[in-house]
Amino acid sequence: MPVTFSIPATRRICAATVDNISMGGVLLLTDEQLDNGTEIVIHLPIDLDATINVHATIVRTAEVGEFGVAFIKLHDDQMDRISTFVEARAGRS
Repeated sequence: MPVTFSIPATRRICAATVDNISMGGVLLLTDEQLDNGTEIVIHLPIDLDATINVHATIVRTAEVGEFGVAFIKLHDDQMDRISTFVEARAGRS
């Protein structure tokens, strides 16, 4: 799923692809150079007309361009919306 994310420290907005998503985070594919511990905000399109901004941090780097990202600072309403989104995507598999 194509997404954008921003890096608050540099105010950059970048393109990426979410390869998988869970309640704890995502696997993010991007050509950007990101270090472990980098905080980002993922602009997650959870519906045709709705995007939520999820604060996250890079927790794992694997192959070039592949990053494990953990959600941080999730509010209850964001958790509910992500849960519904994850369940809907799992039902399509």
